[in-house]
Amino acid sequence: MAEGFLKSFDARLEVFSAGTHPASQANPHAVAAMKEIGIDISHNKPKSVDIFVADPFDYVITVCGGAKEVCPAFTGEVKNRLHIGFDDPADATGTIDEVMQVYRRVRDEIKAGFDAFYHEKIKFAMDQEAEGLKEIVKEKYGKIAAQSKEQNQSSCCGATSCCGDDVDYTIFSEDYTQAQGYNPDADLGLGCGIPTDFAGIKAGDHVLDLGSGAGNDCFVARAIVGETGKVTGLDFTDEMISKALANNQKLGYTNVEFIRGDIEQMPLPSDQYDVVVSNCVLNLVPDKQKAFAEISRVLKNGGHFCVSDVVIKGNLPSMLKQDAEMYAGCVSGAIQMEAYLGIIENMGFRDVVVHKQKAITIPDSTLLKYLSSGELDEFKNGGTGIFSITVSATKQ
Repeated sequence: MAEGFLKSFDARLEVFSAGTHPASQANPHAVAAMKEIGIDISHNKPKSVDIFVADPFDYVITVCGGAKEVCPAFTGEVKNRLHIGFDDPADATGTIDEVMQVYRRVRDEIKAGFDAFYHEKIKFAMDQEAEGLKEIVKEKYGKIAAQSKEQNQSSCCGATSCCGDDVDYTIFSEDYTQAQGYNPDADLGLGCGIPTDFAGIKAGDHVLDLGSGAGNDCFVARAIVGETGKVTGLDFTDEMISKALANNQKLGYTNVEFIRGDIEQMPLPSDQYDVVVSNCVLNLVPDKQKAFAEISRVLKNGGHFCVSDVVIKGNLPSMLKQDAEMYAGCVSGAIQMEAYLGIIENMGFRDVVVHKQKAITIPDSTLLKYLSSGELDEFKNGGTGIFSITVSATKQ
């Protein structure tokens, strides 16, 4: 239940729960109690704490009864250890109604305890970090705007890479050259999919592109909506807006516009757009719950979005994750695919469809720094890794 609450508080949190004697499935009483307040933990698979003891954590928190006493020592770096104690509802006896009353009481106590912990210990620091990350992204993409696609393909952040000069960002890239409306001056090679291929855009639609950059996806969308539609690009980098406006001026479109703004707080009216697209941008947004809440706000009822983005599947070893992030283009904002899709569903979207997913190949030379040969084979065949996905969903 604690894991469920923390994930509901803030999607930026990477949360794991484990026990010394895990059951084969989530406790059905706990699942029912959480479902009553709109949080689904039915897919949470109980895990043994043993698989985490060597990993580093910002916080290790023991919960319920004697958990503090029986929790094993962690060999990985643990910055903070806390105990937030509650009665263990699994010890409850009596009728089903009496047992559920215990689970509801403990559920509410856990919510209150972890809400206080989140706001007192975590939220402010994460918000400060998020603002810092935004400034870094703004600075880097401002420099990218002054460069060519060929320069930008040499790394995730162009010639002035934040990841080093040997990062191959082209592992994400898709070929737009056959797309109607493609303009090479607007293609900086920064995408990880072609969302317009699956967006269901029609003639006459009003389309919004989030993180529009130099206008690549906007101009492809313009070829589809035609003279009777409209395309709006939103970006928070002045240099990108200037480049997109210059490209649009050359093309002479009167129904394409570019606006400066933050995806977490769009300077746009509600219920305005038929379709929202975005290409490898939301992984750079610190608060993805805010981003999808804003997408919902600006979409018309019955409107839909289609985004290409970067996600993680499985539990990457922390050192491997850091190295893989550098190799795969500074994807430090990428979250678990399950959590990503969960945010979409929790925002009330329906008909969630993953149209395409592509594994980002991490070189064996990188993997073997952290894995044995046997572990390497298991890793490569186990579905764990960094992926680009294209997903759509409809506003209720």
